[in-house]
Amino acid sequence: MTIIYDFFCSIKIIVYFQLITFFLATFFLPLKRKTNRVFYSIITYYTLTEVITVTLKLTIPEKNQRLFLNSINYELSFVITFLLWFFLLEQNGVNKKIMRFVYLFFLSFVLVDFLAIQKDNDLKTYIFCMGSFLYLIIFFILSFNKLKNEDFNFLLDNDFRLLCAPILMFFGLSLLFSFVNSEIGEIIIISNYNLYSIITDYINIVSYSIFLWYVYIEYRNHKRVISEEYH
Repeated sequence: MTIIYDFFCSIKIIVYFQLITFFLATFFLPLKRKTNRVFYSIITYYTLTEVITVTLKLTIPEKNQRLFLNSINYELSFVITFLLWFFLLEQNGVNKKIMRFVYLFFLSFVLVDFLAIQKDNDLKTYIFCMGSFLYLIIFFILSFNKLKNEDFNFLLDNDFRLLCAPILMFFGLSLLFSFVNSEIGEIIIISNYNLYSIITDYINIVSYSIFLWYVYIEYRNHKRVISEEYH
């Protein structure tokens, strides 16, 4: 019981929000659509990453070993989830040849970052920065092309809402991760809240609120289709 109590006491605000999003998506997100399955995989991996982080904090007292394992945990999360986000962009109209280049470039950068750029750093933060940069660039190109072609239905579609959801999260964390010095995140901004807490908790809550909105719209549309088929 003590371990369970310590586990929940160690969870940050944003992780509770992630857990809520994960459970609601588990019960209400229709998984027949490929987009929903990919999104659910992303949410699952985000949640699993944070659960592993808390578990390592409670079970491994040796700091250096814990930091090493946690770095691997987050680096795997960066790579896998960004590849899934890129796949969602591809599913929504980005040219497949362009996306193949993006996949190859991103994975090549990951390898170079491990072997040369940040080989001595505990957490390879540039992987997240590069993934965010690629996603934002492709997203804005996609949006511009849709506007240029007057495809306004896409801009009002729930899939577009999903693609918009991580933008603030990617931008905010990239600003933080671009400074390799971890002391940047400890700067006090408001009262007892430092820069890292504000970005990881409050800014990310905006993204997860949009995730929840997406789940609700998908569930509502699914119920509507079932109702129409029944009648």
